[in-house]
Amino acid sequence: MKKQSTLILLGVVLWITGCATKSNTINRYISKEKNIQFLVDQGRSHWEQRVDGDNARKSRLFLSKANALNPDDQAVAALYARACHFIGYYIEDDPAASDTLFMEGMDTAWEFIISTDAYQEGVALSEGDSTAKMIAGLDNASQDVVPVLYWWVSNYSRYLVTKSVMERLKQRDIIETALHRILALQPDFFYHGANRIFGSIYARLPGVDLNHSVTNFDKSIQGSPNYMGTYVIRAKYLYTKSGNREGFVKDLQQVLNSDPAILPAVSPENLFEQEKARALLKEVSSLFE
Repeated sequence: MKKQSTLILLGVVLWITGCATKSNTINRYISKEKNIQFLVDQGRSHWEQRVDGDNARKSRLFLSKANALNPDDQAVAALYARACHFIGYYIEDDPAASDTLFMEGMDTAWEFIISTDAYQEGVALSEGDSTAKMIAGLDNASQDVVPVLYWWVSNYSRYLVTKSVMERLKQRDIIETALHRILALQPDFFYHGANRIFGSIYARLPGVDLNHSVTNFDKSIQGSPNYMGTYVIRAKYLYTKSGNREGFVKDLQQVLNSDPAILPAVSPENLFEQEKARALLKEVSSLFE
């Protein structure tokens, strides 16, 4: 009888212990989920105030922690990569620091892209080398991954801007594949951003007919005429390359005379583009000697 009582008591203890263990596991899961949501909320809150550089940096910090805890959240990965691009392009003055941010944005977006079934399927169907497999994976990217894919190629192309011609030519096929895929799936994404990037790339690559740059800039502006960044980039790369001083001044003056809040979702970007336009206009004499 005593032995039976002991066994019953042991069973109760084990049952209670098991319940406690499950409860602790559930509590830890809930706690982690709440922590991630807090980080995401803080990241988005600071992002909405990104016109202030400190808030932009805080947004990136919170989003980086959220992404580390849950790298499968596509929206967070896209916004984190976008925040890296924003700070590197608009806030950071040191070129080396900007490159580090662009690479951080690239790496974040890339880790998400290569984890998708569509990318893996494209890679599996390719029989080429590693570059061919990479291109096949990008060419098979799905519609829902467009935001991450766009900020990956935005960071990548921005990083390559200051690199040698040989390096830019080496990466051309990869960049073009990503941009063509975006154009096939969602050509108007981020104010016709794929055409804008194509325009800047074709304006800077040697041996490329400048009409390719003209056509892409025109498509981007026709589709999203109120996004100021397209005019600034066209002036900086295409018009300096072609020696079109009149077009250069006209584009930058249009940016300065426009209302940055006409596109509320990107009014911070438009404000910073006005600063870039103002700085470029001061260089007009040296750029068109």
